[in-house]
Amino acid sequence: MSSTEVKKENTKLKVKATAAWEWFKSAAWLQVLLIVGLVVGIVVSIPYIVQGITDLVNRNTSHFYESKEITFDDFQRMIDGEDPSRADGVVGTGMKDTDPNLPDEYKDLVSEDLEGFVVMFVKANCDNCSSIQSYLETWFNQFNNEDGINNRLRLFTIDVSFVPDDSSKSTEAEGSANNYENENITLEQQNEMMSYMKDTYLNQDDAHRVSEVTESTFEMDLTSPSGSGTIPTPTFVLYTKNKDEEKYDIANPTKVICGAIGDLNYTSQADMNSQMLDVFDFVVYSERAN
Repeated sequence: MSSTEVKKENTKLKVKATAAWEWFKSAAWLQVLLIVGLVVGIVVSIPYIVQGITDLVNRNTSHFYESKEITFDDFQRMIDGEDPSRADGVVGTGMKDTDPNLPDEYKDLVSEDLEGFVVMFVKANCDNCSSIQSYLETWFNQFNNEDGINNRLRLFTIDVSFVPDDSSKSTEAEGSANNYENENITLEQQNEMMSYMKDTYLNQDDAHRVSEVTESTFEMDLTSPSGSGTIPTPTFVLYTKNKDEEKYDIANPTKVICGAIGDLNYTSQADMNSQMLDVFDFVVYSERAN
């Protein structure tokens, strides 16, 4: 086909397209029909869109905290040696990650003399708790199956929310101790726990403390009528004892971690792995020089 013929053909197509468009603009009934069809299509698709979003959310929602949840009374029994099968798990030797002699296998980091567990304080209206939950679950499930660990990790959670399992209601309730509805742990028990954590936390190095949590944080009276919130969350507390001892010393936890250690963050599986190895004292994290 010559260039002249091509131009003529293109001109014909343009004429036809213009005519069709003019006809469509004048055919109001067709426009209405198309709009109705579009609306119906969207309405019909909504259940499928909602189900797809729900499925995606469900796949990304972890229930790890719920699966590990205990009450403060359970915790007290573990401390008192009344539930050793539950409390006495593997802990680390406290080796620094800058140690050139750090072994390659985690089983070589397990303490032969000590045993213990970690209790983690969480709450419904804690965004960071929600952010790290799936990462924490992944680390726990994988590390618990490591050679030498053999499902002997012990980690438990205590929900310190004003209204457990309800973020918005918990946020609204904080501000008055009269609104506290949590049966897992009382505000008096939260005060008690804060006093136990204080010295251990304050005696740690800078990488294991955060600016938002200071000495005054542990001295707040959470039972005051005006309300002062809860134990900081997320907070990890490690308890250890010699294997020949029956009880743990509730007033002297081995380690207290409020939030993220050093320059670690909540949006990285690698960082969560480093955090939890430190929490259990397998490998103590050191901030990297920039």
